[in-house]
Amino acid sequence: MIASAEKAVVQVEPILVGIEGAASMLGISVTAFKALDRTGQIGPLPTELGVCRRRLYCVSELRRWAEAGCPPREKWQVMRGEIFFQEIRK
Repeated sequence: MIASAEKAVVQVEPILVGIEGAASMLGISVTAFKALDRTGQIGPLPTELGVCRRRLYCVSELRRWAEAGCPPREKWQVMRGEIFFQEIRK
């Protein structure tokens, strides 16, 4: 007799999310996210993926940005560079 194998359910955390996912992570509406992004209040910049040019945000960067107090984009880009170089030096 062949034992039936149960399929394991694996939940995979996304690395990149669209505007809807990014807004949800921050607890705001998509409309609010777009307005904040347009005015430079959202620090992380999106990545355009492939020929579809879908705008995707890096989940880990959104988290680091929020943990840093959600600074405006100009300040975040400077801070991000400093964080990146600190991680490389380790």
